[in-house]
Amino acid sequence: MTILQIPVPETTAERFRALSEQQQTFVSQLVTDCLNEPTSLTDVMDYISFKATQRGLTSEILQSLLDEE
Repeated sequence: MTILQIPVPETTAERFRALSEQQQTFVSQLVTDCLNEPTSLTDVMDYISFKATQRGLTSEILQSLLDEE
């Protein structure tokens, strides 16, 4: 696996660092899947939603992740 660095706002980086290892892997996999399927932004968003749901992400889990500080 290759490490890729991308510019993000500091708040995004902080939130990512605060995730568990499993959650970080999940986010990394979503980005990988997204970049392997080049399409429109809407298609990418739909694809991320589909893959997240397929992997067990519910709206409740997503909200709890967003609420974590």
